[in-house]
Amino acid sequence: MKNVLKCGALLAAFVFLAVLPARADSGDTYQFEMSGPVTASWTMSENPTPFYYEEGTVFLAETPDLMVDGSSDPSDILCFFNLGDLGGLNSINLLPDFFGQQIYTGDESNPTFQTGTYYFTMDTTNQIETLNITTAPEPGTILLLCSGLAAIGLKRKRQTAS
Repeated sequence: MKNVLKCGALLAAFVFLAVLPARADSGDTYQFEMSGPVTASWTMSENPTPFYYEEGTVFLAETPDLMVDGSSDPSDILCFFNLGDLGGLNSINLLPDFFGQQIYTGDESNPTFQTGTYYFTMDTTNQIETLNITTAPEPGTILLLCSGLAAIGLKRKRQTAS
C-alpha cells in the first residue's frame, strides 16, 4: 500500500512539474505530412515568426525537424509562397519546388497556417503531392493522458491485490 501511495505522489509531482512550463497562449503546433513522389514531415507553430519575408511574395521559417525522404538537416529553411507568386513551398536544402495552394492566411510578416489537405505540383516532374496539416497534440496533453492511464492501472492493480 505504501508503495502505491509513493508511486501516486511521485506521478502527481511529475505531472505538475511537466505541465508548468506549458504556456496557454503559445498557439497550436501543427503537424505537416507530405506524401507522393517525395515524402516529408515537420512541425511548426500555427503562427510562425518568419526570419525573412517579402510582402505579397514569400516568408521563410526554420524547421529543425524537417524530414524529407528519410533525410534530415537541422538547419533547413522552408519557404512559403503567396498565391501572387504561384503559391507553394520549397526548402533551401532538401525539399524541391512545389507550386499550388497557399497554406497560410494573413500577410507574410505575420502568417497563420490553416489545417486541411492541400495539393501541389512538383516543379520538375509535374507529379501531384498531397500535404496534410493537422493540429499536433501538446506534450502536456500526452503526459496527462499517460498519467491518467497509469493511475487507472494502479487502481486496478490495488483492487485485484485486495
